[in-house]
Amino acid sequence: MERMATKKCVRTDALPESAWRCAGYDAIVCIDVLLSATTIVTALSQGRRVFAAPNPVHARWLKSRLADALVLSDTADTPNDSIRFGGPTWLDATERTASSLVIVSPLAEMLAAPLPQASVYVACLRNLEATAKTIARRHSRVAVLGAGEGGEVCTEDQMVASWLAERLRRRGFELEGRNTTVEVERWGSPDATLVGWSRSAERLRACGRAKDVDFVVAHVDDLDVVCVGGELSSPMASQQRIDERPTPAWGTPLPAVGF
Repeated sequence: MERMATKKCVRTDALPESAWRCAGYDAIVCIDVLLSATTIVTALSQGRRVFAAPNPVHARWLKSRLADALVLSDTADTPNDSIRFGGPTWLDATERTASSLVIVSPLAEMLAAPLPQASVYVACLRNLEATAKTIARRHSRVAVLGAGEGGEVCTEDQMVASWLAERLRRRGFELEGRNTTVEVERWGSPDATLVGWSRSAERLRACGRAKDVDFVVAHVDDLDVVCVGGELSSPMASQQRIDERPTPAWGTPLPAVGF
């Protein structure tokens, strides 16, 4: 008797809170195109180990556990002498070194939210195709989540989530739920220039970050980098630990001073 093929499905959602509701999915893809996911994937392409921290206190704690770590924030909300301000454009222009990167980003909490049984990925325009190929080989039920900003939906994250879902549909996945079907039909074929017209892009340009927006729009599927696992690393993350603890993006307890 032939074994029935496992049904493959993918759904999209637009807010990070959705990560807590992803029981039953064996892959969760987290997307924050402007800018954290793009910064992370760019760092991975340089051969760096990458850690995500939700706040400066956690970042400093991580830095104390890592040799020669660079602490970076791609927003202006975390001014601190020990945290360098810069996004993917700055990182791409820096000299490539073996130093680890600790990125201060709200995306860290989103990465830690899914249940341990799920594989958690980080995706942006730079590694959409690489991520789709890997997920199609390894998983059957996938949730693609946009990070949003301040509890609000970010259009650019919706777009990229839909484009990834469409790539999975072409690889045999069914779109799960009316919202996913509507979003995939709404955004259609990938057009990176649309990301540059989003409200997030306008805010970045208004505060002098036009180069980062242009960088994101200009770099589509140019990296064969897949980010998955307990530590963000390239091309496929192994379950590495610091002092036998999981890395912070995936649930390491914060130091007491961080609360």
